[in-house]
Amino acid sequence: MRRVNYEHFGEPADVLRVEDAPDLQPPGADEVLIRVAISPVHPGDLAAIRGRYDGGEPAGPTVPGFEGVGTVQALGTGGVLESGLKVGQRVAFFPVQGAWAEQVVTPVQFAIPVPDAVSDAVASQLMIKPITAAMLLREAENAALTVNDGVLLLTAGGSGAARLLAAMARARGYATISVVRSAEGAARLRPVSDGPVVSSDDTGWVAKVRDAAEGRPIRVACDPIGGAMSASLAGLLADGGTLLAYGGLAANEPMGLDSMDVTSRGLSVRGVTIGRWLLDTTPQVRADDISAALQLAQERPDLFAASATYDLGRIADAVKEAERSGKTGTVLLTSSGG
Repeated sequence: MRRVNYEHFGEPADVLRVEDAPDLQPPGADEVLIRVAISPVHPGDLAAIRGRYDGGEPAGPTVPGFEGVGTVQALGTGGVLESGLKVGQRVAFFPVQGAWAEQVVTPVQFAIPVPDAVSDAVASQLMIKPITAAMLLREAENAALTVNDGVLLLTAGGSGAARLLAAMARARGYATISVVRSAEGAARLRPVSDGPVVSSDDTGWVAKVRDAAEGRPIRVACDPIGGAMSASLAGLLADGGTLLAYGGLAANEPMGLDSMDVTSRGLSVRGVTIGRWLLDTTPQVRADDISAALQLAQERPDLFAASATYDLGRIADAVKEAERSGKTGTVLLTSSGG
């Protein structure tokens, strides 16, 4: 099989390599061997390759990626035989280290059967973005976001996670405002957005966000950017408001928060990461999140748009496209050409 790996942290296009490797061993007890069809490239994957989550170099060759879609190639023993999965069945998988490969082995509980109505491109993105959106919405509700009073502000509004969050929020009756980086991005998002869209490239964009709020307090801001954007969002939040940070696209740029402003106005800053989904949620909540993701995938496949699809052999091109300014949708990796 082929797989992508890296041995040193660095710029993804420079350190990633494609190699031929032996097929994986048959799955053990309670495991499933999956032939991977498509896996997505997420910002968190690229941050990991740059070493932003670890202090030292990787312990050895590391295959990136944590989710994807494929077909069951072999079943292990134990509980997997009671799961109802069958060889040849299509499944989404998460969280599984090493998704950027043609094969993965996963515990059976991380393999989710995919309905026939859901395409491979959509199923490959079934977990990380919808679950992140669900976690953010729960945190926003815990931060006193209400239907009748207050606005939910989203930065990187054209991203998959933000669009899913906006759709979930509006389905519950919450008002949203989306901020994007460019006028072009705003023009693309407005026709499919139920709420106002503002470009941060516009002069006076902060005032435009306030105008879009129409006098309603901005209770919660969800932001995957960080850096200087944090100060602007803190200034937009109502007293007692909450900033939910769920990424760091402004790499190596510290959050520009004034501690006196935060304390005097009673602002809260919380981090949200899908890495804590298994740790911080109950089995019932996780099952509900997966069910909601499957429903969204069937009812709103437009929220899972792909920017481009690349064969694994073009990994350098794929990661460059993933960070191209102005792209719409997620970059996908396939083992079947593209």
